[in-house]
Amino acid sequence: MLRAVMRPVVLVSVLAVGCGSSPPSTQDPDAPPGTGPDAPAEVAPLEVHALGVQGFVLHHGSDTILTAPMFTRQSTFEVGLNLPLPSDTGAVEAGLATVPLGDLRAIVSGHAHYDHFIDVPHILAMAPGSVVYTNLTGRNILAALAPDRPAGCTNTPAQPLARSRVIALDDALASKVDYTNCPAQRPAGAPLEGSWIDVPGSHVRIMAFCSMHPDQIGPFHFGEGSIDSEQCELPAAASGWLEGQTLAFLIDFLDDAGTPTFRVYYQDAPTNAPLGEVPPTLLAERGVDLALLCVGSNDAVDNQPTNAIANLQPRFVFSGHWEDFFRSTSDPIQPIPLLNLDLYVERAEAALPGSPDAPLLVDGAPQSTRHVLVQPGTRLIVPPRR
Repeated sequence: MLRAVMRPVVLVSVLAVGCGSSPPSTQDPDAPPGTGPDAPAEVAPLEVHALGVQGFVLHHGSDTILTAPMFTRQSTFEVGLNLPLPSDTGAVEAGLATVPLGDLRAIVSGHAHYDHFIDVPHILAMAPGSVVYTNLTGRNILAALAPDRPAGCTNTPAQPLARSRVIALDDALASKVDYTNCPAQRPAGAPLEGSWIDVPGSHVRIMAFCSMHPDQIGPFHFGEGSIDSEQCELPAAASGWLEGQTLAFLIDFLDDAGTPTFRVYYQDAPTNAPLGEVPPTLLAERGVDLALLCVGSNDAVDNQPTNAIANLQPRFVFSGHWEDFFRSTSDPIQPIPLLNLDLYVERAEAALPGSPDAPLLVDGAPQSTRHVLVQPGTRLIVPPRR
């Protein structure tokens, strides 16, 4: 009687499998939930190394992304006198000694001021598999290193740089920038909405958003303007590195299926809302895990970082570019003169109430905070979403 009952059941099961249904699960009934062969793959954390100023190394899986690196220093007096300023290649190499440059896929810089861009050419030479994503001014500056430089250029660059390794995201002929929040900035012929760009050889994609750069000291705006033609030489002094169109970025680290496992927002300069903000449709698709915000000159814009955090609703915020980079790296770290750092931190922490969904590690120690005013050299581990 028992056999007569079981045979039809077995036959139905076999037919069901043959018709495309899934075979029985191989999950061990005694295994803890979320484990076994049917469990989703565990997501590795995001590793972040703060280099100082607004330079961050983002590492996930086999991919490394670098933001706005700055190792070359010059005093306020020297900058004011417009003295020559070459990249300090020794400082660059020392500062990146522990960075896996073989995994470096991209450098991201939202404007071309010297404190974000002067050391980029040497880093590109050190990491030949990397590409820099910047603005049109940055591309025109680095055209000085192109093997096929503009007619009339007579000098020979010591470290030639292929044009394919410098991407201007705001080039109107191939614009990738999202101008939804600032349509007046949109160049003629460029689309209003931005588009993702895949970083070659990686599981990373980025999207740029129109932003702004505030005045640095009262009404004084250092390095304002753009460079609209290809250059024959790199700028000789700090003042020659003009900013161009300032951009902000989303940086997505993807799994093998192309789904974001971490989303990072990177800000090159503080802004007045809604400039530099991310449209809600993009945030509805995937929230921001980490926002890298810029402290410098935040007192020259309205209600920052409160507005940026309200827009992004990030799990964590790391704030950089607060230290005085006119000092030698061997000197004790001090804030930018006249910067109200305490007010910035107070606003950031008030805008990020509650505990994180999983502990953040700062130099190996678990933290209950969601905001970190980052010290140069700090290593941070951002946990995956729970």
